[in-house]
Amino acid sequence: MHNESSYSPLPSATFGDLPTSLEEFGLSKYEARAYLTMIGKGSLAASDLAYYANLPRTKVYQTVKKLEKKRLAIVSKQKPLICSAIPPEEAFGEIVNLHERRVRNMRKIVDRLQKISDEGQRPKGSEERRYFILDADSALSKISNLVASARSSITATVDVWGLRLLSQCRTQLVKAVTNGARIRVLVGAQCLGNESLSLLPDGIELRVIASNSDIISSNLMMIDMTHMISVDSSNGKAALFASLDAYGATQSKIFEEIWLKARETKGALENQPALAAKALDLAKAVENGLAAHMLEYAMNNEDPAIELLEVMDRKYGLKVAAMSIPEMLELVDSALKISCLGGLKHDRGNNIVSLQSKTEGKHVLPWAVVLASFFRHSGNEPRIMQNKQSPQIVHVRLANPIA
Repeated sequence: MHNESSYSPLPSATFGDLPTSLEEFGLSKYEARAYLTMIGKGSLAASDLAYYANLPRTKVYQTVKKLEKKRLAIVSKQKPLICSAIPPEEAFGEIVNLHERRVRNMRKIVDRLQKISDEGQRPKGSEERRYFILDADSALSKISNLVASARSSITATVDVWGLRLLSQCRTQLVKAVTNGARIRVLVGAQCLGNESLSLLPDGIELRVIASNSDIISSNLMMIDMTHMISVDSSNGKAALFASLDAYGATQSKIFEEIWLKARETKGALENQPALAAKALDLAKAVENGLAAHMLEYAMNNEDPAIELLEVMDRKYGLKVAAMSIPEMLELVDSALKISCLGGLKHDRGNNIVSLQSKTEGKHVLPWAVVLASFFRHSGNEPRIMQNKQSPQIVHVRLANPIA
């Protein structure tokens, strides 16, 4: 008999949703209630279990036998039957491990299926390419080795950082030139006058980018069209591509297009950075805008002296009106070297300044007009004369000697 003043069936609220949760382990509703009651109250006679678990008496024996078969309970052999629950960790541990193994295997299957799906979605005829990330020290070492082994060509687009890297490979560059490799280097305007330029050996073709944005913010080098290195200027790390494929071919085409529009830099190598940068600005101004102003003055038979200098100062920020005559001559000489591989000569005996272009299609008449306007502004009346024997040479005869 049960002492109902001391014991009473466990209310359903005690178990919460555990009976339903245990169904995940394959237990029926009766089995779940019986097991929960046994772990809550300990070993019980079959009749007590039926009472506390609120099970029909006709079902309790069948229920505990099923729990025993599932290794969740132990039932005594003698009467009255005593039922005890196997501790949860022991009872369900093997089942949990089994399900974890199944989940891991299912994840592996899903991964394999995903790979098959990815392969199916990849464009036909495509293949995966890889590159290597190098730290700053390894990047310099790798660039040195590749440059030294170059046999056909080296092309590079560099900023100040990349220029310094190349200058540290001087010995290897000399070896590449000796081996017959053509080396072409594109630099940004910020590199003009940089001491690293003077460290590069002879035999290297140098040009400065002459687009509207002359600042290069990355470095890309291609060696023998078999290796490509991209260097990050912020930390010196590099990405090494062991094969150029389609991406490399595109970069090579871009280089060739920019190279054709770029300017020679040899004439500006000896200049100080400030002079070299100003000479480049003057060259761009004359070619991109000042020539139109000169044509307008010529058509109207106007004297371009003051107006032209004002345009140069106001629109292009060149500030040439305030320069001394030696400074102006040096600036125009540097600009001519950059613009047309030409230069400026001053014949003091005859009081003549001669301007020459060595690039076909690049005329120096606009430069003569600029210089004549400067001298007229300075109070020294000029006269422009074309050289009949050589149209690439223009003379500016001055009324007064230059001090």
